[in-house]
Amino acid sequence: MTTTLRRLSLRLLTKALACKCPDLVPRSGEAGARINCFSVYIDKDSEPYLLVHALAGESLECLEWSGARFDLPKTVSFSDIPDSDFSITHFYGYSEVQYKGLRDFVAGKVFRLPYLKIRIVRSIESVDQYFFNKKKLVTKQRIELLRFLVSRHLDGKSIKSHVELMTGLYSIKWVLHPERESQHARLRFYLDSLVSTGELTSLNGDYELTGKALQTIETYEEQERKHTESVKAQRANAWLTAAIVFLTAAQAGIIKFSTLVDLSK
Repeated sequence: MTTTLRRLSLRLLTKALACKCPDLVPRSGEAGARINCFSVYIDKDSEPYLLVHALAGESLECLEWSGARFDLPKTVSFSDIPDSDFSITHFYGYSEVQYKGLRDFVAGKVFRLPYLKIRIVRSIESVDQYFFNKKKLVTKQRIELLRFLVSRHLDGKSIKSHVELMTGLYSIKWVLHPERESQHARLRFYLDSLVSTGELTSLNGDYELTGKALQTIETYEEQERKHTESVKAQRANAWLTAAIVFLTAAQAGIIKFSTLVDLSK
């Protein structure tokens, strides 16, 4: 390790350990959005070895892996640890930046490329969320909702809860949509309606399809087919009736046609 890399490593490690992570790192909600902390580990032969929690001069104050947790106090010299053995994770809001080795860590912190990528992705997501929020969340009709649930079930992606259903219908972006609460309430009402008529069962907030779901869809589709055929028949009858009236009127002389070709001449 060069002198410059060594100096930068010590300085950046000191800053990172000043923002070390709590035992449980929040990954959702407001706490997850605000988190900005580092976890610094030292591996040995790709296996967990030390959790670094402080740097005093060039002494790393750590907890050694005991086989179940990091709980054995241990102090090692910075010089005795190969730079490739360091494994550093930066929990940056909902994002995570993984560094393997001190060279990777120094390059990331100096040139900021991982953070530029995160900012670009967040900007794109922010614009995408903005336009998504401008859209009105359209509630699927009861039978359409049932078809969606059956389709997901047949694809091996069964939806168990109303939250999963919201995500399946609108993607995870629904959680930031201004109409999320009212739309969520509508879908819960539809799900409870399907429970009351037997297409779904509900246990501890989880929903399961029953055999009646397919029966209901088949009955609806048969009714739709009959309705479509009935409409076509009514239209055909209407055209036939109009033609009969027209021809009757022509025969009675009410409607007269001009002679196109006079065969008497």
